[in-house]
Amino acid sequence: MTTQENHEGSATGVGNGLTRRGYLVTAVGALGTSALAGCSASRGESLEPEVPDGVPETVDTKYWREWETVDADSPPLDYSATAGAVLDRFPVEFSSEDDPWMREHALMVQRGLDDLGIATTLNDRPLNQLYAQSWTANGLEAIISMSTHGPDPQRGLDPNPLLMRRTEGSLSNYDNYYHPELQEVLTEQAQTTERAEREELVDRAQEIFAEDVGALITLFPDIITAVNTERWSGYVETPGNGPTMDSFVWTEVNLQPETDNRTYVKGVTTSMNSLNLPWAAGGAEANRLTFIYDGLFDATPDLDVVPALATGGGFVDDTTVELELREGVEWHDGEAFTAEDVKFTVELYDEYASTSQVPFYEPIESVEVLGDHEVRFNLSNPDASFMTQRVVRSVILPKHRWEDIDNPSQHNPDAPVGTGPFQFEDWEQGTRFEASRNESHWMFNDDWRADALGEQAERGPGVENVIWINVSNVDALIGSLESGAIDAIGTNLSDLQADRAANTDGIEKMSTGSYAPLDAKLMFSCPPIRDKEFRVALAKAVDSQGFVEDFLQGQATVPAGENPISPLTQWHNGETTGYSYDVEEARNILERAGYTWDGDGNLRFPNGDAWGAFVERLQPGNTNKRRSDLDQSDFS
Repeated sequence: MTTQENHEGSATGVGNGLTRRGYLVTAVGALGTSALAGCSASRGESLEPEVPDGVPETVDTKYWREWETVDADSPPLDYSATAGAVLDRFPVEFSSEDDPWMREHALMVQRGLDDLGIATTLNDRPLNQLYAQSWTANGLEAIISMSTHGPDPQRGLDPNPLLMRRTEGSLSNYDNYYHPELQEVLTEQAQTTERAEREELVDRAQEIFAEDVGALITLFPDIITAVNTERWSGYVETPGNGPTMDSFVWTEVNLQPETDNRTYVKGVTTSMNSLNLPWAAGGAEANRLTFIYDGLFDATPDLDVVPALATGGGFVDDTTVELELREGVEWHDGEAFTAEDVKFTVELYDEYASTSQVPFYEPIESVEVLGDHEVRFNLSNPDASFMTQRVVRSVILPKHRWEDIDNPSQHNPDAPVGTGPFQFEDWEQGTRFEASRNESHWMFNDDWRADALGEQAERGPGVENVIWINVSNVDALIGSLESGAIDAIGTNLSDLQADRAANTDGIEKMSTGSYAPLDAKLMFSCPPIRDKEFRVALAKAVDSQGFVEDFLQGQATVPAGENPISPLTQWHNGETTGYSYDVEEARNILERAGYTWDGDGNLRFPNGDAWGAFVERLQPGNTNKRRSDLDQSDFS
């Protein structure tokens, strides 16, 4: 295992004598919106190109290898490197809709690039535009594109959702990243169903990715919100979800009223677009409708897998899974749940290509009914994650409600019927969604819940109804909470916003850790990003710890290096390489690699023999190697 460098980041900003806190105040206050346009200084002068024989003078962003997932002539990013030239501005994109402090995080990254002599253009995009336009298999539109991964339970239960996107066959490999050893390790672990053996492979994958700076994994942001604790007790502090978001249902089944009112009202800013969960595009309906439906298994706040519609079973061999199903379960309309519903569901998803259920049904070749409450899944290939992320992600449909639907992908049930802990009551698009308690559900059994939640479990009558109210923005949410119109805020707040809400009697700020990292993706088709010397310098120039301490007031965890697997999960490797914050050393790394600065402090690409070494480092097979691995000179 590689060793972790200690984080000994300087207490002062580079070149201006400001403390970290002083810089952040300047960034947020003085720079204001104009900072989004990038530095206004001149780009300075380039050197006359000196190019060794046989080496191109300019290298463009291009596809350096065949990608089976890419059907395009060229990447969407237009960026070139030229011998001795000043680096053009780096396009950096983010969405302030993603987190309330994401703009300030972008300014922090901009500061790190500025300390290296690189001007930037920051692009604050609508989140759905970022998803639709930039995050494609063809590659990113920007050199750096940052976002916080969502709190889907699967991301905490299994390493695959965050690691397998770094493989060549993944449609989520938005940054065109490729590492031959990592590819082999990830492919092997994905098919290794023996847990101990798989853990060793996953540990190795984290070591490779972090040492290679496969992305900038800057922090794991805490989930912060505000709730009314005079009306309700029993909020469950769930990692990645907090006590009020919709990826887990634990709070809603555990809440106990402190008054005679048993209707829990949650304020949200995103609305549902349909009642068709299996063909949802994600977002609000993919989460809220899981209150209506059950999967085969569920995930606890400790990120363990617990029974749901399935009560036991597992791998019989590498490609066969047999499960025992819960007996005595009824659909909300009174019909009995059986193994036939499971078989029907998988076959329906496969035939009509369910968009939201791909992670569940994709590896299943066929389903056999072994009895009224027993099924067998025959997998097309060994799939280590089937008994973690896939079974938890599953949503089972009632056969008797869906078998006569001609076009399931376009179906919008008037009243969706599931087996879940809540049953559908009402939906007014863009305004409200209401569900009522399913009294017979196992989650409302106090003893069962105590086993699953431990000390967080509460006993009592519980909620009767849950209502989601759509509110226009965060300020309106806080006002609604303070006035008593809602009981809790169902979205993430900044620390300052939560503190403001908690100034009202009966309102409390709640904060929980997260396993969903802030991932600043790097476009690996782009020449400077292909240079590992540059990536290491970039990692050392970004002061994540200072940002967390001074701007987020400690409400986040900084990983030990570029590791997307959180210490909150069972899969975390705590001994990965960490490139500590040190701008002076970052500049020294660039200088030894042949980069120089002009009189205005702008970073220039290497020139002469150093340019030849730079181009060598960009070649396929070399992008994961440093100068010493290639026996290159020290050009300082």
